[in-house]
Amino acid sequence: MNTNVAPKDITVEGGDLVETIAGYFRSEHWQQALAVLSIADEPIYHAHVYVETQIHPLSLEEIVKGYFAKIGRPVHRKIEIFTSGQVADSGSIHGIEPKGMPHFDLLWKYSRDALLAPARREHNVEYWGQKYMDQFYTKYPFKSELNADESAELDAYFESAAFQKYCELNEHPDVVHIHANVETSAHPDLIRAAALKAMAKRGWDIEEAVPVAFQMRGQMHGKIVFLGRSPEKIFDIAWAFNPAVTLIPSTRYWLTTENPTYDARTMHELPLLLKRDPYRLLSLQEVEAIVAAI
Repeated sequence: MNTNVAPKDITVEGGDLVETIAGYFRSEHWQQALAVLSIADEPIYHAHVYVETQIHPLSLEEIVKGYFAKIGRPVHRKIEIFTSGQVADSGSIHGIEPKGMPHFDLLWKYSRDALLAPARREHNVEYWGQKYMDQFYTKYPFKSELNADESAELDAYFESAAFQKYCELNEHPDVVHIHANVETSAHPDLIRAAALKAMAKRGWDIEEAVPVAFQMRGQMHGKIVFLGRSPEKIFDIAWAFNPAVTLIPSTRYWLTTENPTYDARTMHELPLLLKRDPYRLLSLQEVEAIVAAI
């Protein structure tokens, strides 16, 4: 599901830094994001909120955490910050999970004329809930029951070199986010169950695993998102439907050209992005003043 709030609604040129940023968190765009995170008539699995900003993402992260703590919904897990794999000159404050709300990403791009404003794009608030995913799944003739050979092929993926590499990279401290890429005809619920079993065997502690869709090169693709306690990261298995297989490592490249079986974002890309533009790193006093002014 997608919504849009026009940047002109809240963009402030000049003026007081504290009031301008605090004003964003009282804006229609932010209120729309909160409304999405508060939907009660279906499970909401994930959301994206798109902004343009001059504020350094580390400062923006602290403001967001301060905001949710102030309204009684503190963020209870580590947040990851990394560059976008698809959109040039942009990044993600990833895995923001306020108490009692679904996790969401605040995706930013540098703005030359606004401290903080809704992104100028077709949809600047997106979300994926049960209704969307149920409809998305109807596009594919998944197998919901597997015979013995198909079950063996599904289990074999989780013993494969590709899955082991994915796990090793996910455990590496330099990797902040990773997708395993697979081809499948099995229903994602079957993959989810087998993945949780394999992850538990490896000693991982998974808080939650939810279905989500994401856009890649103009088309929607599916993935299963795992919210880990240990490792304390959010990591995915992204799937492409292939009726000829049950579950295999991807044979085609997805977001990057490093390896078709995974896409990884590391800590090393972010400093390169932040050097391109004069982001404003705020002091603790400024962050606290902004949160107090909201």
